[in-house]
Amino acid sequence: MNTSTQSRSKLHLTVAGILLAIWAAAAWFFYAPATPLSQAEIDDYMVDVQKLLEVSFVMPEGAGLDPRGLAGAMSDLRNMAERDDGKPIYMVNLMKWRDGELSFPAGAELADSIKSAEEADLAYNEALFWDLLANNSHTAYLARVEPNTLNYGTSADADGWGEIGIFRYNSRRDFFNMITSDSYRNVMYLKMVAMGGIAIAPSQPHGLLFNPMPNIPVLLFFVLTIGYLVFLVFLVRRKI
Repeated sequence: MNTSTQSRSKLHLTVAGILLAIWAAAAWFFYAPATPLSQAEIDDYMVDVQKLLEVSFVMPEGAGLDPRGLAGAMSDLRNMAERDDGKPIYMVNLMKWRDGELSFPAGAELADSIKSAEEADLAYNEALFWDLLANNSHTAYLARVEPNTLNYGTSADADGWGEIGIFRYNSRRDFFNMITSDSYRNVMYLKMVAMGGIAIAPSQPHGLLFNPMPNIPVLLFFVLTIGYLVFLVFLVRRKI
């Protein structure tokens, strides 16, 4: 092999190695194994969670209140933490936007620029993107809901749900790290301003090999790309 060919082969090998390393780092960032929360961690988180809920339960007045009161919400979150098995968790959100005039807490940064519940929710989700990313997590699905089509075992709501959001956390530790962070606490008021009602259910995938099912063309693109890079590394190493 001449010097020019050998240099090109090394360049190809280097580029392929860098791309594979970037992919591996991203995969590890979002899918690294985690351990269940310890009781001491749970107790510490609950102190900060209570501070968050004490603020959100009165901001704006009467918004998003759990009818059981603060103790009911705290109990739910503690039970969720104590069920931790170290696996990723998906938080499924059913949301209904607030009707009528919005009520902002005193001194809210975006109070003058936001005119609707949808705008408040959009501002919240834009801020949430970075909080999720900082905690090994991401939005899995976010969609506007159409009016009900079928109702079985429940009654149709004239307005229906406004939005569905599914958020993936690599662990419950990541979830609690996010909601107890200062940056999240600073934007939580936007969610309370936007929501007329919200139901949040922790969930874990089951029953399918790929779950949640990725976009097939996107998945195929990455599989083929990674396969090609591996083949390129193999081919170049044979020539060196």
